Amino acid sequence: MDSMSNSALTEIDFAEVIAKNGGRAFRVGGSVRDSFMGRPSKDIDYSVVGMVRKKFKILFPEAEDMGKAFPVFHLVIGGIKREVAFARTEQKVGDYKGFKISAKPKITVEEDLFRRDTTVNSIALDILTGEIIDPFHGIEDIKAKVLRATGQHFCDDPMRALRLAGQSARFGFTIDCDTLPLAMAAQEELAHEPVERMIHELSIVLSEAAEPGRFFKVLAETRLLQITFKEISDLSMGEFERVVNGLDSVAKATQNSKVRFATFGLVLNKERLELWNNRMKLPGGWLDAAITVNQTIGILEHPTPDKIVDTINTLRRGSLTIEEFDLISNAAGLKIPQLAPLKAIMVLPKGVVVPTTLQGKEIGEWLRKKHVEKISKEIYFGD
Repeated sequence: MDSMSNSALTEIDFAEVIAKNGGRAFRVGGSVRDSFMGRPSKDIDYSVVGMVRKKFKILFPEAEDMGKAFPVFHLVIGGIKREVAFARTEQKVGDYKGFKISAKPKITVEEDLFRRDTTVNSIALDILTGEIIDPFHGIEDIKAKVLRATGQHFCDDPMRALRLAGQSARFGFTIDCDTLPLAMAAQEELAHEPVERMIHELSIVLSEAAEPGRFFKVLAETRLLQITFKEISDLSMGEFERVVNGLDSVAKATQNSKVRFATFGLVLNKERLELWNNRMKLPGGWLDAAITVNQTIGILEHPTPDKIVDTINTLRRGSLTIEEFDLISNAAGLKIPQLAPLKAIMVLPKGVVVPTTLQGKEIGEWLRKKHVEKISKEIYFGD
């Protein structure tokens, strides 16, 4: 029998079923690229040639047919739901939202690889033979750490320009000089892309990139920063350098996207951050964390025992922890007090307890007074 239960379907089983029925199955995209980069890959995508939709559904009846414009399925392979798409060609028709797509059985894997964005993503692995199909020399570009457009069609989809900047930041790759103009050509159409797609790419960069500042530098170089993240584009040169350098410094200490985004609070005040959030809804906690950084820095530039105690108590209740704030201020080289050691100083001596005569707000006021006294005794603030 050609088909089998998805729960038991291995990658080799899948490829063998395809081969027995006149087709070929390949690993494609990021998983192949990552294997040559020595990086773990979250997703494995497959491309199938020499197959028609009806036959595929007979062979794999449990596959979810997700495709409208062309055949693409979700199929459990090796116990994990994977995407399986038929090899296809694409030709832009009118604006970028219109493509003439062909996914006929005669489409080759090489033709399917050609439609992709950069050469490092245009590599395929034949599952059964282990053959590497690399018609655009993507492996050479991986070794050279260069991102190069697979063809002039790169600018057909304006989001490729944004992903190019993201890949440069995530991989630490430079961008080929002939590819930069293709990214610049996406300006007009990228302006009409949903802001949700831009936030999605930013989220990936802030979660994965070793040098997320490179993302904004590439967008600035390709003149796309004003279109995508105008809040950063509107900064002065000095502010821009300060925030991208701070972002890269914080990235060395944490992969937490919220904490990394909070670094923008080094230069953006509450009003500018809220305008950013109004323009494109920021993920949960990002806005409050960045506002907290900006406001806390302002308070601690001229610290007093009262300010320190109030700030520590505020951070205890907010979206950014004391330790996270210290991480940012330390990485950015700010000349303000580190708060975690001061929080430890605030601990009351053993045996000191809240008087039983106090109630409600009186307890908080008594504790605050004791905390201020502790800080005042331990730290010299000058006249």
